[in-house]
Amino acid sequence: MAGEETGFQGVVQKMEDVAGGLLGRASAAMATDARTFVENASISDLYEIAAGELALTRAMSEDVRSMAKMMVQDHQASSQRLHGLVGHDPDLVPPSVLDTRRQTMMKHLMDATETFDSTYVDQQVMAHQEAVTLMHSYRDRGDDAALRGFAAETAPVIERHLEHMKQLKSSMAR
Repeated sequence: MAGEETGFQGVVQKMEDVAGGLLGRASAAMATDARTFVENASISDLYEIAAGELALTRAMSEDVRSMAKMMVQDHQASSQRLHGLVGHDPDLVPPSVLDTRRQTMMKHLMDATETFDSTYVDQQVMAHQEAVTLMHSYRDRGDDAALRGFAAETAPVIERHLEHMKQLKSSMAR
């Protein structure tokens, strides 16, 4: 059964995602320099876009597909705004590929078959908790005024995404 998650494999993958999410939130809380913030915010957007595009084709639930469409659109817009802010600074080049942790999350998402929707939503809750932490941390303590403004402007959007994903997760649990 290549490509399908087994019960044990699915549990292991979920635990890896949870551990990665905890590590990501801790790291996001300490992102107060511009380079770290740009890297983390860019990779977050890249992951959201990739996961959302996959969900648009694989999700069973129309609600999940609808949320995925919003994630893709909003994170593409966020990424464009961030690139516009740092485009002039050669020290702040946003990454163009996912980091190892998000590549692993994408693999877990691709491996999910009958659990795709719940895996996607669980990952989205964790990813948005991390992104909220990142935006708040940088907004409050960041070293670049323009990027602090971006974080302050972006935080409410990410907070809404998180609330929508939590509501979706709750409705799926019923």
